[in-house]
Amino acid sequence: MTRSSRFLLPMALFVLAASLAAGVPSAKAIDPFPTTGVATLSSQYFMIHWSRDQAPCPLATITQEQAGEILGMADRAYKFYSGAASTLGVSFTPPTGDSDGLIDISVDDFGTECIPWGTIDPLVPRPLDRWDAVLTPGSPAGADQIHLNKETGLVYQVIAHQVFHVFEDQVASGADPWVKEGLAEWGATRANNAAGGLELNPDRTMDCVGSECGDSEFDRNGYPGWMLFEYLAERFGDAKTKTVLETAAPTGTQALSAVVTSLGPTLGKFFEDYTTKRMTGSFTLPALAGVLPKTQATVIAPTSTGSLTSTILAVNHLAVRYIDIAHAADSDTGPCYAATLDLKVTLPPSVPSTPYFYANTKGSTAQPFSVSGNTATLTVSDWNTCAGSPHAYVSLPNESNDAAPPVYDGREFMLTGTVTVDKSKPAAASEPPTPVKVTGPIVNVPTSDPAPDLTLYAPELIRVSAKTRLLRFVVFSGGTGTLKATIGSSWLGSSNLHAGNNDIRFVLPSQLLRTLKKTSTPNNVMTLTSFSPSGAKGETITRRVAVQAAKKAKKR
Repeated sequence: MTRSSRFLLPMALFVLAASLAAGVPSAKAIDPFPTTGVATLSSQYFMIHWSRDQAPCPLATITQEQAGEILGMADRAYKFYSGAASTLGVSFTPPTGDSDGLIDISVDDFGTECIPWGTIDPLVPRPLDRWDAVLTPGSPAGADQIHLNKETGLVYQVIAHQVFHVFEDQVASGADPWVKEGLAEWGATRANNAAGGLELNPDRTMDCVGSECGDSEFDRNGYPGWMLFEYLAERFGDAKTKTVLETAAPTGTQALSAVVTSLGPTLGKFFEDYTTKRMTGSFTLPALAGVLPKTQATVIAPTSTGSLTSTILAVNHLAVRYIDIAHAADSDTGPCYAATLDLKVTLPPSVPSTPYFYANTKGSTAQPFSVSGNTATLTVSDWNTCAGSPHAYVSLPNESNDAAPPVYDGREFMLTGTVTVDKSKPAAASEPPTPVKVTGPIVNVPTSDPAPDLTLYAPELIRVSAKTRLLRFVVFSGGTGTLKATIGSSWLGSSNLHAGNNDIRFVLPSQLLRTLKKTSTPNNVMTLTSFSPSGAKGETITRRVAVQAAKKAKKR
């Protein structure tokens, strides 16, 4: 029997409605637009966890695209350390993941200690926002968790540093902090293929970690050790950095001593060679090539026969202090002559040390002082009294260390000397070293008083710590003059230039720092312009400046 169409149509609509209702989940079961809870995303080696914008950590929320970028950076560092041994030159065992085989990353709000996933060891010193990342043990043993500070930890250098720690823990989780932090920063700098940080305190002891170890978080956390490990890698091969981790010893210096002694030098001699490399900037890595350290004293040599002002500096164990010697005062514009410079360093009793001299001129190399008892001497026969000559350098290393005790701290070195000027031999200013980087076309030398040419050793974006407010970079100058700096329309300051490398530092005013936090180009463009001693304007170089939170320690 056929049914009336009047009956079939309502019945069909009823059945359709019922089927649609059955296919739509209850709002109580699934929120079609979730704003709470922890979101996750996985890559080849990592799983990242982060909070949605309402809960549990509204101040640590990120987007899925940002999560993917973090995973990409973590995978990139992982492959660099494990699968690209030909690049890094070290073969590490792949780290342990948890039950799913992945290493977990959590993006956290360190300010309120809101952790969307996992836990942070309660023994980690508080407040947490001292750190930009924390590594904490997971389960099973060896499965580390990486916790990133949402405010400061989502950059490649930090992520690569933490990933290196994960690899380190497979070798020696209990290594000395200065060794682990220095090696992690070395690995991150190699992985980042960029300039690593430079210390503000090059005279700090190499094995120091703590608030007493410098004026920046970088120094206090032991990160400057990356430069020592870069020297170890350049001299003996990248693989020797891992050997330091593998060597069982009560202290990091004793482990390092065992490695370098097996290769020839004592630890003290190795450290002395390293400090000489720093003084000459003769590294292969572009981040350190041609970059000279900050000096702790300046001596101005007289332009007539006479004595240098004596300089006394105290140096701790496994530390070095540098003195630069100017050929004359920068304001001296008179004729200059050939001269002989006789230097003497009075060494502290029983302290092993060989001072070195570096003329910082084209083709020059470091020269060791001749040591006899507590006296070290050197004669520089090709000195001159020309103010335009590059400053020379003297290193005062204290080689004492706990691998070959006793350790000597606070020992004073005294530099003295005489200059003998031959006014029958007119001289010209010495040529500075060949710049590491040469840009622009070759031009003819002008006959007028030119402003010096500049080569700026700095990335395109220079980051300034909001805590220290210190803006620091190195400029190679072709001669004497003045560097004037502005950021946007704000006057930053000026600095005298001498031929060669110049370590330039400006402390940003608080108001300018606040402006940089809220503005972008062109307000964050730093303009550097050179001027000759007579005021002639030279070339202009620009870089962008950004503000970031102060560098903080990373928990292994």
